[in-house]
Amino acid sequence: MPLHQSDAIILKTYPLGEADRIVAFFTRDRGKVRGVANGARKMKNRFGASLEPLAHSRIQYFEKENRDLVRIQSAELLDSPMKLFGDYDRAVCAGHMIELVDRFLPEHEPQDTVFRLVRMTTRALEQGCPIDFASCYFEVWMLRLAGVFPNLFVCSVCSRTLQSEDERFLAPGLQAVICGDCDHRAGVGVLPGVVALVLRVLKRPLEGESESDFEAKTLSDLQQLNRYWIRHYSER
Repeated sequence: MPLHQSDAIILKTYPLGEADRIVAFFTRDRGKVRGVANGARKMKNRFGASLEPLAHSRIQYFEKENRDLVRIQSAELLDSPMKLFGDYDRAVCAGHMIELVDRFLPEHEPQDTVFRLVRMTTRALEQGCPIDFASCYFEVWMLRLAGVFPNLFVCSVCSRTLQSEDERFLAPGLQAVICGDCDHRAGVGVLPGVVALVLRVLKRPLEGESESDFEAKTLSDLQQLNRYWIRHYSER
């Protein structure tokens, strides 16, 4: 029964019996893992805050072949998310991030890009990044990495590369983009502000308090599209 050590982001915990917890955690090198932390529910336990949601911890665990759950031996807290959970709205955003990671990622598949995305978004929220922008940024990248977010910069009919100022439409089903020169009569227009926002998300890392250049309606428009694509992914 080999012992593994990995930096991980804690996703969720569930009670197990009177003293133990089942912990879902997202490791940098082994993907999403679920394991049992013996004694984690006791008032005095060796884990402390290292198994709280969104905690960045270094976990040692034993993995036995043909067992769904590993056994967590130890957890060292590297970075605490407690500052986020002291603010209700930021805590809700953090919970949304956790749900998307848990929903989108299969178990035991390393996803270093997603790991870095979660860490970057968590830090930006702690540093005062507007919540709607951070949430929108995270959703776009999760959808894109899952292959769900449509390419807004290539026409799906003629394959023409579209510039940010070009007219474009979402085809029925909202899964493909059509340029203004192709038949788009059944399509839905994409507002220029949404295109500019997507371009910003794809081209620059998420930062702190300075991220407030986009109007609330533009963020809302993109978030509505994101939520549609998230539902579409969940129903596949």
